[in-house]
Amino acid sequence: MIFESRFPLPPVPSTDVFNYIFRHGRSSYPWSRVLYRDDQAGESLTLAELEEKSRRFADVMRSEYDIQPKDVVSILAKDKIQYPIAYFAALAAGATVALIPVQQEMSETDIATRLLESHVKLLITDSDLLALAEVSASLAGAIRIITLDHTAGQPCASLETLLPRGRPDTDFFRLESKVKAAEYDAFLNRTSGSTGRVKSVLTSHAHFIASMEGTIGTIPDNTNPKQNVWLSPFSLGFFINAKLHMGLNILLGIPVVLMQGSLDETTVDVIGRHRITFLFITPPIAARLARADLRGAGVDVSSVKWLLTAGAPMHGNLRNTVSEQFNGVHLDLEWGTSETMLISVQCDEESRRGGFSGTLVNGMQARVISMRTGQDLGPGESGEILVRNQLCRFRGYQDNEKANRDFDAEGWFHTGDYGYLDKDCNVFIVDRIKELLKVGEGYGTHISAVELEAVVFEHPAVASVAVVGIRNEFTQLDESYAFVIPKPGYAQRRQLLMELELEILEFANTRMTGLRRLTGGVRCLSHFPTTGFKINRRALKQMGHAASVHMANGMALPAVQAPVQSV
Repeated sequence: MIFESRFPLPPVPSTDVFNYIFRHGRSSYPWSRVLYRDDQAGESLTLAELEEKSRRFADVMRSEYDIQPKDVVSILAKDKIQYPIAYFAALAAGATVALIPVQQEMSETDIATRLLESHVKLLITDSDLLALAEVSASLAGAIRIITLDHTAGQPCASLETLLPRGRPDTDFFRLESKVKAAEYDAFLNRTSGSTGRVKSVLTSHAHFIASMEGTIGTIPDNTNPKQNVWLSPFSLGFFINAKLHMGLNILLGIPVVLMQGSLDETTVDVIGRHRITFLFITPPIAARLARADLRGAGVDVSSVKWLLTAGAPMHGNLRNTVSEQFNGVHLDLEWGTSETMLISVQCDEESRRGGFSGTLVNGMQARVISMRTGQDLGPGESGEILVRNQLCRFRGYQDNEKANRDFDAEGWFHTGDYGYLDKDCNVFIVDRIKELLKVGEGYGTHISAVELEAVVFEHPAVASVAVVGIRNEFTQLDESYAFVIPKPGYAQRRQLLMELELEILEFANTRMTGLRRLTGGVRCLSHFPTTGFKINRRALKQMGHAASVHMANGMALPAVQAPVQSV
């Protein structure tokens, strides 16, 4: 059975992203409207300035750096006011944009690997990251570099020095047919869960535009571009953040405040200072804000009227806690993948009911297939969810034949998500298939880690929790482990932490029945390891496996230190 979005089908895209954003897709508002404000430097950028400077920079890329259509331009920079200029200049030049998010602990080798795998021809960075970028570019084969800002004595050119040399009326790249819009790639986006060989998703101009058309159709009715202000809460190098804050905001005419770091309990006062109305928050940000004492700290969040999250399944208890922090504003859920962009989103009261992951957006189709037989299932029947977009075909991964098997001959993408749809095309994501726990005797029974997390989160000492399954090699079944970040003030010393772990374990297992129990135990951490903006469950499984080996050998459990963040 094929499930189809109940929303109207937009026209098939027949232009490029640059002209769609600035000419064809955006609503009518003054060219003088400020679209970006730098929270730290106090600088601003209007629509007219953004388009003119982007065109100038595109001309320089073509004339002085020989950037041609389909060449890859990468951006590794902090969220400075010049970032959107570089982003749209690359698109105006016809280049494919490969964003690299700024993350702690990233190494020269991490970045060089991305540059090599993506065949990058030009790297745009900033003065703060120049030293890191230079080493990375050298390791990747002496890639040329431009900086967004300028400092005395720097060896490479900057956007500031290059802009006067470009023409403001540059218009040498334009797609004007459905075929060309689907053929040319606008973005090369690394999947956030990539380990080992990089999986880079090709996103055509048609695909991006189709996704934006679906996104526009799901914004809240109380959105008012003349009064709203949005916040970019983490690196624009994450494609999903770029889509919202260098795409949707321009189409609507809404200014965005750029931060130099991530949103957390130490920086949340930015909301009150700029009267922010919309926040897109990842699960790790949600977890930090959930355990913050915003009211006690006198933080003003009264301006917020729309909250949105994506990136991973989030149990209802955590979402409700975040909502309470923001005066009852519902935390909407967007479901998508790096490969497909937006699939479904909570957009009205009907799609916000408990357990829903939203409703299919414009142009999206879905199927649910049995994990055992591969046969199609109907409404309410759980299996793997497959999706495709009626407006454009997914392009797949760059230079990765094995990974491209996830896209079948009819254009369906195997999402790896386990769940079901109802008769109204509302989506219920139970969990990632690879995160389902296989428990019980015989062939085993699949249960969701998210369901267990919701129970553990109810303990008053738990600020955040992630449950993973550690495979018992003898039984070939999973032992469920809960990794917990305690709230401040709970069990600081190791002996007390061990007592707290036992207390949480007993609390959870008295509230779970049958196969849904924490058979592996509870471990307390100071923070979760992350990959991209998601919890690194692979690292947690390695930690849980090490703990199980110690216990099997009759050894004391080692002190747990979460590994550093990976990119």
